Amino acid sequence: MPNKLKICSPQLGLSNKSTLGGEVFDREVLLGLARRGVETTIILPKGKAHDKGIKNWHIYYLPITHFPAIAANLLYLPPLFKTYQEKKFNILRIHQPQFLGLCASLFKFFKRDVKLVATIHQFRETEMPFASKFFNNLWDHIICDSENVKNLIIKTYNVEKNKITVVHNGTPRYLKPTEKGKKLLKKLNLENKFVLMYMGFFNERKNPLFLLKVLSEIKKTNKNVALVYWGEGPLKSEIKKRAISLNLSSDIRFITPKFGPEKNKFHNLADVFVHPSLDEGFALAPLEAMACAKPVIMNNSHSAREAIDNGINGFICEQSDVDAWCRALIKILGDKKLANKMGKEAYQKRLKEFNWKKTINAHERVFNRLLI
Repeated sequence: MPNKLKICSPQLGLSNKSTLGGEVFDREVLLGLARRGVETTIILPKGKAHDKGIKNWHIYYLPITHFPAIAANLLYLPPLFKTYQEKKFNILRIHQPQFLGLCASLFKFFKRDVKLVATIHQFRETEMPFASKFFNNLWDHIICDSENVKNLIIKTYNVEKNKITVVHNGTPRYLKPTEKGKKLLKKLNLENKFVLMYMGFFNERKNPLFLLKVLSEIKKTNKNVALVYWGEGPLKSEIKKRAISLNLSSDIRFITPKFGPEKNKFHNLADVFVHPSLDEGFALAPLEAMACAKPVIMNNSHSAREAIDNGINGFICEQSDVDAWCRALIKILGDKKLANKMGKEAYQKRLKEFNWKKTINAHERVFNRLLI
């Protein structure tokens, strides 16, 4: 029996080499639905990378590649009507409403039978709160990837609870615990080192500079500690400068983004995963580390408590509190049994709660309920 769902999802990007959590989330969900027989239509800027050869996966391009994100509200409207005439989709799914909220609402005005679903990864209040309240109460349903974002939306915009569903991120099946690769350890000069691993964009929100303060304190009593920065971003040069000023240049390493199964060997270099971000929706990087049985240390902000049970599979510290971070790291540094136990707990929680199959199931249930 054919699947009655027909989804259209306008996207700014959908690359299998993206390091953006929201884009990874969207790609995994849309691919999963298409593979289940859901007709999935995607509108992308001209020439943007995407998966090919996927059944039920239809790509439409805008006539241009580069434009300000806010302009998407105008650029995507004509293709929405065109694809509707061809595909007769019944669900319009948008990513982060500030980019396509106006476009979606205008489309809904003319096509009232189509259900609007907004996916909100990170809560961001706009400069026009009254407009935000209107749009967030306009959607037929909202999907968030954290309870934290759901609660902020309800509190700020008075949206009904039953109009919001929390669907956590998943992790790839190829991520799993393995021994540290000897060749990679040697290549990165990490032999006999206790490795702290950071993975993410190097920007102010992700707070990577904070880790240098922590490392500087830790090095006073633990000489064999190294910090690996895995990613890219505008703060890279500042990280290097700050490391020089703190005499830490020899204690940090940089690795560029990796994709697919290759990520597994890099995650498994870590002894502990450190995530000092100041604000998130529901970060993917810590979940990937948990899939490799790594204890995680995070700030006590955003959605940290949905992933980390403090003292069980990692530690949650007060935001940017150097002393608290050092105490947590010293506990793991000084107790290998504790580190292993926490890693196993992290792995089990990932198996139980954070997998893409569960994520896709939840989306399918939401969409089917809207069509009843």
